[in-house]
Amino acid sequence: MTPRVFVDTNVLFPFSVMDLLLALTEDTVHTMLWTERLLGEWERVIVREQQRSSASAQAITSAIRECFADSRVPEDDYASLTGMMPGADPDDRHHMAAALKGRASAVVTWNLGDFPSEPLASLGLRVVDPDTYLRELLEELPHEVAATVVRLAAEKRRPPRTPEDLVDSLAKAGVPGFAECLRERLRDR
Repeated sequence: MTPRVFVDTNVLFPFSVMDLLLALTEDTVHTMLWTERLLGEWERVIVREQQRSSASAQAITSAIRECFADSRVPEDDYASLTGMMPGADPDDRHHMAAALKGRASAVVTWNLGDFPSEPLASLGLRVVDPDTYLRELLEELPHEVAATVVRLAAEKRRPPRTPEDLVDSLAKAGVPGFAECLRERLRDR
């Protein structure tokens, strides 16, 4: 069965990680669940941090809505669960509720402390950082993950990218353990 995960907004920076997570969803290696609230938060932060223009950010979120509509968790489906979720941050509780309602096996986040692992485990949700999650996915589905990276690199035109270039970008983006395992996997192809 394809793993289903809800990815915290902080994981979607830098864009290379988001690009890979979406490509893995496109290739049905996993399913990255999302909500309108998540996309809105991402859009606000990426524009505020001047990593994208407002028009560029809106184009990306529009493409996600169109291409990954089946991965959306509607707010009406999870809103009633939000108040029951552990933790102090309303955005984090929203993510937990959406993950639960979307039948995710994990919440992927850099802020492990903001997502109480024991209460979430009792609900069937694991809390994991992106480097660990991607390494485990590569270990479980090595051919599929490597094929997605090769495809993603081949699609890059400005500038052209090799799979090794993508690995370097991912290492710099905060997933160095995954990048190293992926580099070895690509060498063995």
